[in-house]
Amino acid sequence: MKINYLILPLLLASFLTTGCLSDPGNPFGEPVDETEFLEENAQKEGVTVTQSGLQYRVLEESDGERPYDGAVVFLEYEGRLINDEVFVRTTQLDYFPLTSDVLSGLYEGIQLMEVGSEYEFVIPPELGYGDNPPQGSPIRPGSVLIFDMTLDSFLQRPNEFLADNAEREDVQVTESGLQYRIIEQGDGSSPDENSQVRVNYTGTFTNGYVFDQSPPEGSQFNLQGVVPGFSEGIQLMKEGGIYELFVPANLGYGESPPQSIPEGAVLVFEVELLVNAG
Repeated sequence: MKINYLILPLLLASFLTTGCLSDPGNPFGEPVDETEFLEENAQKEGVTVTQSGLQYRVLEESDGERPYDGAVVFLEYEGRLINDEVFVRTTQLDYFPLTSDVLSGLYEGIQLMEVGSEYEFVIPPELGYGDNPPQGSPIRPGSVLIFDMTLDSFLQRPNEFLADNAEREDVQVTESGLQYRIIEQGDGSSPDENSQVRVNYTGTFTNGYVFDQSPPEGSQFNLQGVVPGFSEGIQLMKEGGIYELFVPANLGYGESPPQSIPEGAVLVFEVELLVNAG
């Protein structure tokens, strides 16, 4: 099972700031003094210490926007201990809502970042896992955590995105709230709510991150088996047409999306209707 190192363990009840700890798993075979490390790091050039005790250093500046509380953020990161043992590293963008479920040191720190910036965060135990690190991880109780993080993007508030998008000259809004844009008008027949169709599609979030796409030969399905906004949008199309659909959450997965879809997210689909089988 993959451990999510950014989310607080469910049973986390208290935090522990430690001094010198004997670590049987330390590859150097010496005790690790977490307090001394924090004191020395705080004196390094470029390091800022916040009121909470979080330490951070800007590795790469940016003039991008800062994420808001609750934003779904997209990041690349590496997490390590003070002996440089890496306990987590992304191989692609990771994303999650920036809420109090995230480690408090990162919850605070990520809100300091600008899109495009890279920061180093040094997180004291009381802002990390305290005395309850994830089971099966190399993190000991009382560990200082170090994260190098790059903020790629974050999702605009759904209502703001939909309001701004609806003002575009090429976007139309249906009575249900579905928004769509005609990229290429088809000349075939239009499906109904019970139709079997074959389509090419790419599904993205509003920042352009691709979460789903059809195989090269397209996907075939009945419109009864897809989310309401997707079904409604395809019924507007004619065979051979290409549309861009902007699906609000209430026309998508609602309040119970699959794990890969953030709750409340607007979904964007570019769809080509290949075959309307009726």
